[in-house]
Amino acid sequence: MSHDSPEPSTRQLRWTATVPSPAAPRRGRLVLAAAGVVVLAAAGGGGAYVVTRSLTSPDPGPAPSPAAAPATPVAQTATGPIKACATLDTLETERLVPKATVSDTVSDKRDEFSYIAWSCTWSNPSLSFGEYRRNRKITVEVTQHHARESDSADTVSRRQYGIELSSSQFRAANPTKDAYYAMAKLDGIGEEAHARYTWYKGNSIPSAFGEGFARVGDVTVKVEYEASQERKDSPLFTSKGRTLVTEKNAMREVKLLLGQAAESVAAWRQGRPYARATLDPTPTPTGPTPTPTPVAIDFPKTCEAVTPVATELVPGAKSNAERTRDGGKTIVSCRWNNREIPAQDGFGLRTVFISFTTFTNRSGAPDTGAAKHYYIDLRSKAKEWEGSGFQGLFYHKVTEPKDWGDRAHYQYRKNRTPSVHAGIADSAVLVGATVIEVTHGGSERAKDQPINSPSSVLMPQKQAVAGLLKATETALEAFRKTGTD
Repeated sequence: MSHDSPEPSTRQLRWTATVPSPAAPRRGRLVLAAAGVVVLAAAGGGGAYVVTRSLTSPDPGPAPSPAAAPATPVAQTATGPIKACATLDTLETERLVPKATVSDTVSDKRDEFSYIAWSCTWSNPSLSFGEYRRNRKITVEVTQHHARESDSADTVSRRQYGIELSSSQFRAANPTKDAYYAMAKLDGIGEEAHARYTWYKGNSIPSAFGEGFARVGDVTVKVEYEASQERKDSPLFTSKGRTLVTEKNAMREVKLLLGQAAESVAAWRQGRPYARATLDPTPTPTGPTPTPTPVAIDFPKTCEAVTPVATELVPGAKSNAERTRDGGKTIVSCRWNNREIPAQDGFGLRTVFISFTTFTNRSGAPDTGAAKHYYIDLRSKAKEWEGSGFQGLFYHKVTEPKDWGDRAHYQYRKNRTPSVHAGIADSAVLVGATVIEVTHGGSERAKDQPINSPSSVLMPQKQAVAGLLKATETALEAFRKTGTD
C-alpha cells in the first residue's frame, strides 16, 4: 500500500494447543517398525508421531533399518469434511480484513470430476479508514481429489498443482502491456508450494492481488488476498486516487495464510485437531434493522436563536424539533417548513432544516474522533458526486469555507426525485464532537400541481446558497453559545 496506509504488523502468532506446531520436522522422521498392537505418542505435543512396539507382544526379532516417513501421511484417518473457515487464525483474518463478512461454500464434484472443494471468504469491500475507503478480501479453498480412471488421488492432486505452477511460471515469464505477474517457490509449506502476484493495470479499475498454491497429499490448497484503497472524495467512475497492494506485501501475506491453511489441512488428513478459529459464517439478517425512534422535544435555545432567520426564509413556517439517541450518537434536529406559500402563479415550497449530531464515547466523554469520521463521510459523498448526478439528482461544486468550525463545506444540488422537485443547498460544519448540518431550498409550482411536479421551477443556486449561508452562520454562532440546549 502507499505510505498513507501502512500494512499492520505481520508477526507470526504463537500456535495454540489444538494446532500442530510449525516447528515439527516434516522429513527424515524415524519410524520404528512394530508387530501386534501399536501406540501413537505425540512427541512433545508438536505433531511428530512415533510408532512403538507393545510391551505385551512377542519379540519380533531385530528391528528393520530405520526408514524415512512420507512427508504427508495418508488421509484415511480424516474425519468428516474440513471447515475451510477454521483453517486460518482469527487474529490474522481480522488484521487483514477487519469487520469482515464471512461466507463458506461446498462444491461436490466427485461424480463428475472426482473432487470435492470447501471454500471460505472473508470480505469487506467498503472499510472506512479516515479519509480512505478500503477493499479487503481473503479466500481459502481446500480441494480433496479422488482417484480417476487409472490415476490415484495423489497423482490427480500432483497434476492439478502442476497446472497451477506451470501457469504461474508462464505468466511471470510473459508480462503484457496491461498486466504484471510475479511468482516465487515457497519452502516448508505442504509438499510443494508457490505464490503468485497479479497486477491488472490496464483495466478501467486497476486491481492487484496475491495467490498461494500448495499440495498436501491428495489435497490442493489455494489462498487469495486482495487489497486496495481510495480516497473517499475520489470522483465516481474513476480510478483516480486508488492505490493497490504491492507485490512485497501481497506475497508476504499470502505466504503466511497459505502456511496456516496447509498446516491445518495436514492435521485434518491425519485425523488430528486442526481448527485455528471457531469463526462461523456471518448469518444472513432475517429482518429489518431497528431504526432509532425520534422523540418530539421543545425547541432548544439554539434553534430558537435561528428562528428569526428561518421564518424570514420560510414565510408562515410550521416548525418542530426532535431528539434521536443511537448508542453514542445523539441527534437534535429542528425544521421550518411550508409547502403552500402563496405565489404569483401558484404555490411556493420553502424549507430550512438544521441538525446537531453529537458523539460520546463509552464513558460519556465527547468523542471528537467519531465526529471527525462522520464529517469526513459527509464531505466525501459531496466531493464524490461533485459535477455529476444520478436518478434525478445533480450535484454542483463543493465550497469549503475556512472560518466555519474545524472543517466545513457546502454544496448546491438539483433535486428531481419522486418525492420532491426543488433546488437545495446543504452545508456541514465540524465543531469538536458535534457536526452541524443545514439545508435550505425550495421550488415554485402551479396551484393544481404536487410538490414533485416535473413542471416545478427549482430555487436557483444563488438564492438557495445565500439563505443557507445565513442560516448556517446563525446556527453555528448559537451553538457556540448554548450548545444544543
